Amino acid sequence: MENRHKSMEETARDRAPGLKNALYAFSWVMLIIFGLITVILMQGLIGAIFGGQFDLFSVIFFVITGGLTFLIWRNKDNLRTEYDYTYTPIGGGRADLDVAKVMGNARRRLMTSLSLATVESAGNVNHPSFQRYLSMKDVKKHNWFVNRGAELYYFFFTKNNVKHVVILELSEEMVDRVKSNFSHGVWQQ
Repeated sequence: MENRHKSMEETARDRAPGLKNALYAFSWVMLIIFGLITVILMQGLIGAIFGGQFDLFSVIFFVITGGLTFLIWRNKDNLRTEYDYTYTPIGGGRADLDVAKVMGNARRRLMTSLSLATVESAGNVNHPSFQRYLSMKDVKKHNWFVNRGAELYYFFFTKNNVKHVVILELSEEMVDRVKSNFSHGVWQQ
């Protein structure tokens, strides 16, 4: 039985996460420090307002530390980004490739659900056709991979009258399954 008729899911993870893990831990430390400063400033502001002593400097400092706390909290999970690629055969020689961004192993966001029948061109990013699609002015480029040094593949397609180039980090097994769904000439060798 051929494997290309079975669903497959794989995850692109950072191969050398040491620096990102250190930055993630540092962001938590800074989040706690700025959060505590914000709470202390808020208590001082409430006391000053009810005591009749308004201080503009305290308000500005409170807004800055509160804003930094929020920005760190909102963006800390970007340091732990992974991409899930799911290949799903739907019968009749057709298949879908779903790409999801997973941040901090907690938030999952579907980036696209790509019907492989709509792909006009695909292949390794080292192929000259990739540069041709990148140089087009009306093409949206999506980098949905984690490791820059990995084997990267592109998919060029049109969705809702908008041209897209998606760059993914797929394994050889996933590439073999995806290639089997393309008509002649779509995959660039």
